[in-house]
Amino acid sequence: MTSIEEELGSVFDVIRQPVWAVDADHSVRYANPAAAEALGHGRPAGLLGTDGRPADVPGTDGDPSDLPGTDRRPADPPGTDGDPATASGQPETAGRTGPASGRGTLTRVDGSLLPVEWTRVPLSRPGGDAALYVFLPLAGPARAGHGTPDDGPFPLLAHRQVERQHRYARTLQHTAQERLVRALLGLSLAQQELGPAPARVIDLLHDVVRDTEEALAGVREVTDALSPGALRVGGLPAALAALAGRCPVPMTVSGSLAGRLPRLVESHLYLLVAEAVERAVENGGADRVRVTADLGASLVVTVVDDGAPPAGAADLAALAALTERAASLDGTLRVCHTPGAGTTVTAVVPL
Repeated sequence: MTSIEEELGSVFDVIRQPVWAVDADHSVRYANPAAAEALGHGRPAGLLGTDGRPADVPGTDGDPSDLPGTDRRPADPPGTDGDPATASGQPETAGRTGPASGRGTLTRVDGSLLPVEWTRVPLSRPGGDAALYVFLPLAGPARAGHGTPDDGPFPLLAHRQVERQHRYARTLQHTAQERLVRALLGLSLAQQELGPAPARVIDLLHDVVRDTEEALAGVREVTDALSPGALRVGGLPAALAALAGRCPVPMTVSGSLAGRLPRLVESHLYLLVAEAVERAVENGGADRVRVTADLGASLVVTVVDDGAPPAGAADLAALAALTERAASLDGTLRVCHTPGAGTTVTAVVPL
């Protein structure tokens, strides 16, 4: 018989939404890579054995603190032995009374709080009950020392378009993505309950799981294109690091920028870098890209590639779009190509 880790890992390891499973004592038995990343752990093993119950947010819909049997233990300090990755506050009957949902917070490694919406689904396991938590990170308090300044008035059409993209991404998060994750969970539970079945039935169920995973991946790709999750949660440095991970050629990210910027500034600069990298790889045939973001009197973002110089209508259109995006922030854009070295795109934005 396969373990809960093997059963769930085969489905949820590839999901970019935080997921973990707890046993009857609320101890985390399985966590997917997205959960580890969201809470700042290097790998999912860092969450195993911790308390898997999200802390309550009093006064919100779905808050389980008023349910009979709720255990209101205080959370242990982060970083101690037996430290729960999350505070307690869930009912002792968690995972035994059917699906439930609500809002709460999870605690990151650095001690900051991650607001989430959670869905808890019971898992019937030999030797005791278990439950699966699916989390949707929400916009909320920033990490310590990473406050987000107010954006101020942005009347330009480019800014209104970025705001629309944020709304579209949010709609996808709360509809298509959430429902697809729940569908995968339902399929996983169906596989557990099915037991021995004709090979044709097993193959059909396997195909449905695969198609659902591919659909979820497609929705996530569109959502990230509209408004990357890493940008919303961690700001520009986190978003650039995530972009490097998806880049088809080696891409490095460095610089002195570590905190948060106004949300629309972060969005425009992320899109500027993403478009510059795309131009370098697709039009310039670059084999390597280097991005730096340095914060001083102004923010200076540089994209350096080893590809061919900009030439042709596609390159001119791309550079015009980059120039317009920098100008929407009252910034400037400079493009320089050095034969044998590559092209450097430099955006300077006053803050």
